[in-house]
Amino acid sequence: MYKYFGKQLNMVGIIVTSHQGKLRPQGQELINRFISSCDTINYKLNIYVFDNSSNPPMLIPNHCKVTYVEDQTKRGLTGTWNDGVNNAVKDGCDTILISNDDVELNSSINKFIDDINDDNTIYGPLSDGVWSGVQRGFEPTEGFIDLTNNESNMCNGFFMGFNKNFVNKYIQSNGMLFNEKHPWGGNEEEFQKRVWKQGAKSIVNKSCFLHHTKLRGWVQFNQS
Repeated sequence: MYKYFGKQLNMVGIIVTSHQGKLRPQGQELINRFISSCDTINYKLNIYVFDNSSNPPMLIPNHCKVTYVEDQTKRGLTGTWNDGVNNAVKDGCDTILISNDDVELNSSINKFIDDINDDNTIYGPLSDGVWSGVQRGFEPTEGFIDLTNNESNMCNGFFMGFNKNFVNKYIQSNGMLFNEKHPWGGNEEEFQKRVWKQGAKSIVNKSCFLHHTKLRGWVQFNQS
């Protein structure tokens, strides 16, 4: 059933990658909490869950679109982002969100989605999981912060949003939006620097605040 918020009906695709294992023993708990928090989204919603090589696979509700990745060492986190974005566009999603699994959504996400209306913009929220910079916050406020070309304080990759027209405009010649030469860390930095050169912008929407636990098991994985 379509839910209505703001000015138009909108189909949203949200992409989340998770893992249950030695470096992330709380993976199942995190993904359960994340999926439950998606109930706060007042739009028709596709939830794309990528289980990055959990053994055994995590238990994911049937209403999610689940992809099990046999070997996460081949394409890392970035590969799941690319596949999720392409799946969302193929399925007709108007707005695409990419989230870490240790994020909890709340009702302020609806204003965030409603404001994703510029075909050249990457949007990010405020969060308590950002350690420093203008994206750090503890409640929704008002206004926007332009981080375009600010290499020392760009949108954090724990949660990003853009629309399908953005994807179609900035996708690379290989059919991927993100550069898989950066499979774990640095993917959002390379992405933003690249699309800035083509005229894109990075904006923080202060009307949305999201709690982010900030677990970084991928760092240990990348170094192992």
